[in-house]
Parts: sequence; C-alpha cells; structure tokens
Amino acid sequence: MSTPATALAPEPHTGSFRAAVQPLIAGRWLDLPLFALALLAAYATPLLTLRLTTSWSGPRMAAVAGACTLVFAVFVLWLARRLPAWSACLTERCARLSLPAILALGLLLRLGWILLFPAEPGSDGAIYTALARQLVEGQPYEISGTSAYWPVGYPLFLAAWMSMLGTGKAAWLVSNLVLFVVACWGVGRLAGQLGGTAAGRLAALLFAVWPNLLTNTATPEKEMVVVALLPWVCLVIVGALRGTGRSWHAVPAGLMLGACVLVQPALQFLLPTFWILLLVGLRPTVRALLLCLLLGLGAALAVAPWTLRNYQVFGQFVLVSTNGGDNFYRANNPQATGGYTKRGEIDLGDLGELERDREGKRLAMEWIKSAPADFAALIPEKQARFMGDDAAGVYGTFKVGGASDDDRLYAALKALANAWWLAMWAVLAAAALALRHRAASFPALARLPLWLWLYLFTLHSVFESAGKYHVPMLWVLPVLLGSYLAHLGRRDAR
Repeated sequence: MSTPATALAPEPHTGSFRAAVQPLIAGRWLDLPLFALALLAAYATPLLTLRLTTSWSGPRMAAVAGACTLVFAVFVLWLARRLPAWSACLTERCARLSLPAILALGLLLRLGWILLFPAEPGSDGAIYTALARQLVEGQPYEISGTSAYWPVGYPLFLAAWMSMLGTGKAAWLVSNLVLFVVACWGVGRLAGQLGGTAAGRLAALLFAVWPNLLTNTATPEKEMVVVALLPWVCLVIVGALRGTGRSWHAVPAGLMLGACVLVQPALQFLLPTFWILLLVGLRPTVRALLLCLLLGLGAALAVAPWTLRNYQVFGQFVLVSTNGGDNFYRANNPQATGGYTKRGEIDLGDLGELERDREGKRLAMEWIKSAPADFAALIPEKQARFMGDDAAGVYGTFKVGGASDDDRLYAALKALANAWWLAMWAVLAAAALALRHRAASFPALARLPLWLWLYLFTLHSVFESAGKYHVPMLWVLPVLLGSYLAHLGRRDAR
C-alpha cells in the first residue's frame, strides 16, 4: 500500500515556525473537545428520545440519560483497548476498495431509499423549490412579500437543474445523487491527504453508508450542497498549510465557500476562520497574505453579484439574506426553548423584512443584556439539541415528505440512525484515547477538520438549534474517523 509521504508525516519536531504553531491549530489538545462532544452526544441522544417517547419528569429523564452516558464512557474505555488490532484489519481491507466501488455502493443505497420512500418537498424544501421554479420561469425572486428572506443559493442551484430536467422531482433527485458523488470524492481526497490511502477509502465508505446522509436524498435539502463543497475547501486549506498546494487554488476554494454562504449565510464567518488558520499556520508572510486575499477574492466573486442585486432592491447593504435578525430573536427571547419557535415574545410578522431583521437583532441583544442568566441557561439546551439527534433525513422523508405513515417503521429507522450516530462517536473517542495512551505521533493537521464542527456547534449555542443543524458538517466525522483509525491501525501493524 503506497501512501504519499506528506500524508503520513507526523507532527514535525523541527525548529521551524510551522512545527511550532501546528499544535495550536491541530494539536493533541483538540482531542479534549472531541471527548466532550462524544459525551454530550451520549447524554443528549437518549435525553431527546425520552422527551419524545415518555412523559417522565425532567430529573428522571436526566438521570437515565446520565446513566446512559456512564455506560457509553465505560464502553469507550473498553473499546480503546481493542481498537488498535481491529483498526489494522479494517484499514487494510478498506485500502483494497476502489473509490468507484464505494461511489457505486452509495448510489445504489440512495436509489433504493428514493424508490422505497418517495417523498414530496415540504417546509423549507417546498419554498426553495417554488423559488427555483419562479427563477426558471423568469419571475422575480420573491415569495410571501419578501425578496431576500430566503437565501438564494439553493434555489439558484435547483433552477439550473430544473432548466435541464424540468421542474419535477427529477431535478432535486438527480442533483442529490450528483452532490453525493462530489461530496464522497472530496471526503476521500481530504482524508487521504490527512491520513493516507486507507484513511481516504475508509472515510469515503463511512460517508457513503452514513444513515443521515443517505436518508437526506429523497427530498430537496440545501445542506447537501454545503456537504458537497466544504470538503474541497478544506482540502485546499490543508494543502496551503502543508505548503504543498498552489496559491491560485485559493480562488476556486473561495468560490466554493462563497457558494456555501449563498446557500447558508450562517457560514459567512468561515472565511475569517480560514484566514485565522492560514495566518496562524503560516504566520503573516507574503504567501499567507496572498492566500487570504485570493480566498476572499473567490468568495467575493460568488457573493457580490447577489449583494449588488440586494442593494438595487433595498437601497442598502444586505449581504445575502434578511432572516438573520428574525432567527436571532426567536432563539433569544423570554419564550425561547432552544429549538424552533414560530415567533418570539413580540410578533415581528407584520414588519417588512428589513425592519424585521433590524428589530429582531435589537430585541435579541436587549434581552441577552437584560437576562444574561436566562441566555446562559439556554446554551446547554441548544447544545444538547445540536448533538442529540442524527435522524433529520428520516424525519424529512417520513414526517415532512409524507413518504409513509407507518410510525413503527419511522421509529425503527430513527433509532437505527441514532444508534449509528452514537456508535461512530464511541469509535472516534476510543481511537483518540488509544492514540493518546500510546503516546503516538499523529499526521500533521489531521485534527484540523474538527474546527468546522466546532464552528457550527458554537454558532448554534446562540442561535436556534436542532440535530439538522449539524448536517452541513457531518462529513467531518467520516474524515476524522478515517484518519484516526488508519493511523491507529498502521501503528498496530508495526
């Protein structure tokens, strides 16, 4: 099995600047938030399940969830002792797999899901498809009296497919399959750069069979565009930090990042996040500054045309959408629950979209300042919702898309998706623990993708939260699992 030397290089111990700062952005200390996230998933998943299935009191549910977390932690400790030997066998077999075979498996599973559970767009998906149809028909981008409340990225993407395949189901079904291929290929490439050939194949395989990713295929979901593009952006950042990529690659990376922002404006702060990683990892050299400039240029090329359109419509600056203030207020007001609520304490529905945006931001900040303890109390609830469910695809297909009214089947598939979710966190935590106990060196920058997960985790500790909000970064877990397990297996083989 041949693997690029750069992918296998452990964290360097030379006196270079890069060797000194890489532990800051991708060092062993990042395993600590990883352990915390795993334990939170182990606590929050049974807690949210009990909320849906029982009428128990809060303390009783918390006690049962705490007991489940203890069992999870004991299992991780047990698994960490046995995982090195298993990893060697697993990664050796995965290295023999070809990427086309993995892609074929993923496509067959997705086609099977689409055929078994045909669904219709609902909720946000119905609005995005309606906007896409309007674009195809040459109508203005407007719905329910708003011109920029709904981000334009996904309707633009769907409109391109509708112009080729018609405005029916084929547009989003075929595009979802294409997005899977792009995403799985990118995940394999990124994990391969971080951990070698076996890591890339294992990550791609895990991505292909991940239940929540698979079950998000039958309905139009904007998150799938982000899932497809961000691994490629991260690949360019990793190459730049390693000194192996070409500077001009930052331009297409910026274009893809800008496209992600048009789809999901909450990702706009990823640009300064990547700038910080580049400046810390490479220090403020001419090359680092050039990379930051080119990355920003690419993002601006993608976003600026829509921003200019918004200025023409509103007569003022609106980067992508006008829904930020409304979302912020609904997540931070006296009636906030941590999850979705239709309105805050004050109904802003009668305001124009710009006024609603401004007033929402003002009211949210006013409440946070006047009730900091209540605001702080919502944070763990939002974090639990973020980490406590990985069955958004099953919910979207059955409950939103109306694919089936069989509640038993829905419950079984939801339980299966969440069991996989907990199992993968257990394996990831056990692999990290095993590497720490062996004092093993680790490929430089292999932990870097965790920053993207922490980005959304932090964001939705303040904004509205639910399991569906981690879907845009769900690709991070297969990448980390592939890198950790491949390296652990390689160490065991020696």
